[in-house]
Amino acid sequence: MDKYFSNIFISNIKELRVSLKITEAVMDILLQKYNLVYSGTESQLNKTISLDLAKRISNLFGKDIEYFLDKDCVLVKKEAIPKELQEFLNNQLPNLTSPKDSLNKKFSLAAYVIIYLKYFNSKKSFANSDILPHLPSPLNELTSIDWTSGLLKGLVTNTKKYKKNPNITDKRYHGEVFYTLNGPIPTETIDKALKKVDLALFEPLIEKQKRNN
Repeated sequence: MDKYFSNIFISNIKELRVSLKITEAVMDILLQKYNLVYSGTESQLNKTISLDLAKRISNLFGKDIEYFLDKDCVLVKKEAIPKELQEFLNNQLPNLTSPKDSLNKKFSLAAYVIIYLKYFNSKKSFANSDILPHLPSPLNELTSIDWTSGLLKGLVTNTKKYKKNPNITDKRYHGEVFYTLNGPIPTETIDKALKKVDLALFEPLIEKQKRNN
């Protein structure tokens, strides 16, 4: 989708997301069955969004994509969104949100990935599955990381090598991509990440490090 319509769409979705008290990480959970990631879309400098992602997001809220391409679109009320999403929000949001001052801190996937790589990763090359299970809930339920936007943009290189899953025998399955860091993580990036995370949630990893030292 071009930049003009992407900006309108993202602006409308952000306003709706905030009104429904949905974090970007929760959006990722809602989209994970499509192997799509929303986190970072709102913060990227040249805001663009793929047509596929825009359609999936629109469907989540029970609307066609055209609805959110209108600059004057009316905010969708919670009682008007699909029942499935209403039930998810009613059942899950108390466990996925925190007080407003720390709402973004707790669920910034990019920030938690950066802190993990800086302080807890010991591998020169790594796949997404080497990181995600070690992140705090609900981030550890995700299946993908968007390395192309936000704080993670330009941080890693695709090695063109793959991590195989022995349980998948389909020859068309290449495996998970291995990535490597493009040098040390910049101090500025680490500082930004630290402002968005709750380090206490890394306590299990900190304790593990202490036992191993």
